[in-house]
Amino acid sequence: MIIGGRFLMPRPSSLILLAFALPLACGEVSIKPDSRSGPDFEKAGALQLQMNKLTDDFVDGGQGDNTDWKFLKVTAKGILKLVVYWDSKNVDSMVEVRDRFGVLLQNFTHSAELEKDEIEFPVDPGTHYVRLYALTKASVYTIEGTFQAWDADATDEVTPEADSSIDLLGEPMPEATAEPRPRASGRSTPRPARAPAAAPSSVVTGTIFRVLPAAGGKSATLTMNVGDEKGATIGSTGDIYCPTGGKLDGGRFRIDTVLPKTAKATVMLTVEKIGNCRDVKVNIQ
Repeated sequence: MIIGGRFLMPRPSSLILLAFALPLACGEVSIKPDSRSGPDFEKAGALQLQMNKLTDDFVDGGQGDNTDWKFLKVTAKGILKLVVYWDSKNVDSMVEVRDRFGVLLQNFTHSAELEKDEIEFPVDPGTHYVRLYALTKASVYTIEGTFQAWDADATDEVTPEADSSIDLLGEPMPEATAEPRPRASGRSTPRPARAPAAAPSSVVTGTIFRVLPAAGGKSATLTMNVGDEKGATIGSTGDIYCPTGGKLDGGRFRIDTVLPKTAKATVMLTVEKIGNCRDVKVNIQ
């Protein structure tokens, strides 16, 4: 400092007070998202995951380490399953899966009620990327990818055959006769009584790996890994179950498309209502 035309060095004690005063005068410096992340905070720096091996890592949204990118290599068509175990159940995290072009394939937000997140979905050969993101909280996590190849194409569409013997409730309807309908003659022809619903001979469990909105978002289309090989047929009914083991209220569905290893069904629930409920039980006649 300059006093009376002379330059005087400030005392060390003055420098210490100045160092404490500056942050108070300027306010605390905010931590920007991903300002303290490593190279894997973006897709170009993604780290490879090995199939069927557990990988540990860490995200901390409050300290600027929000994002981790990983990638897996798939050599055939099949089902890819991802499981993410969170050490801190309350972490405000989400997981995205994208293809090599960056197109979003799946995403889900972690629920504090669950210790882990898991999802299954069909994939083509190639590289698939996983983005794990924490908003403000921190957690160590463990991620694992498993893959099961298949022969059938999960994207093949099968036109459901007309089946008048099963109504929307899955109950058998009386078979139509070949006799022509009599003309009205003042007397009505009695209708045959509806046959009682046949009890399922067995119940097959499975997993939903794709949920898409339908009917303007008022219902949803489910794709599950219960197909013809497990006895599913067009008209088979079933229920959705949640990770807690309980049946999802309103989660009764009816299968309308069947492939060898997969099936599609419609349920009168929104995608948001289904949430993380991915287990199914299908009634096999």
